[in-house]
Amino acid sequence: MKGWTIAMLGGGVALAFLIFLFRPAAPVGLENGTFANDCCGTLVLRDGAMLLNAKQTVRYAVGRDSRGPYILPRTYVGKFEDKGFEVDGSQAVVKLRLDRLPHPTRIILYEGGAPYLFARKDQIGRPASRR
Repeated sequence: MKGWTIAMLGGGVALAFLIFLFRPAAPVGLENGTFANDCCGTLVLRDGAMLLNAKQTVRYAVGRDSRGPYILPRTYVGKFEDKGFEVDGSQAVVKLRLDRLPHPTRIILYEGGAPYLFARKDQIGRPASRR
């Protein structure tokens, strides 16, 4: 009887592991879009690559915590003296907050005490209408 209990427990653990291992992947690209801010310029999110002012690309991951969805760049991304973006591998990374997933309409970058709002733009370059 003891052998059956151990075998059943081992089988249950193996089944749970297989379910965890082969679960469907989270959808990719739910955050994709172009966002703009007057101080810093444009930020394009495309399947894990963030393009800053059409010049520099930084990889990122999408996550969710108790405050909601966010973008977590692999290196620090922040504003640079109201002229653009600063990318610095020596500073701690900062989460860029999304207002929602899928299809966020805003990204908020908290730089010090001031939040910087990046609004989604549509395909022809104008800010998207509020829905």
